[in-house]
Amino acid sequence: MGGAVGGGSAPAGAAVAGGVVSGARAFGPSGRWATLTVADSGPGIDPIDLPFIFDRFYRSQAARGTQGVGLGLAIARGLVEAQGGVIEAADSPDGGAVFTVRLPAAG
Repeated sequence: MGGAVGGGSAPAGAAVAGGVVSGARAFGPSGRWATLTVADSGPGIDPIDLPFIFDRFYRSQAARGTQGVGLGLAIARGLVEAQGGVIEAADSPDGGAVFTVRLPAAG
């Protein structure tokens, strides 16, 4: 498994994030939130695109030349909301994008 984790594979990253969030939700006090924040160092999110990035099939002008169909963030939002949570996106002042997921703790 060392290669998968060291290689930065998406499944390994998802497993790590899932494990951390599951623990926070299970052991966090009831009525509180487990929060996961992910920041990248990419081009960021154009303010014009920000209101639409969680819409199904939305592709920013910058993303139209890349792989994908615009469903990833819409699916993420659906999964988060189905658990009573909230997902937000922002453009980082240091460059890149910041995504924050808040899920209710089970207590």
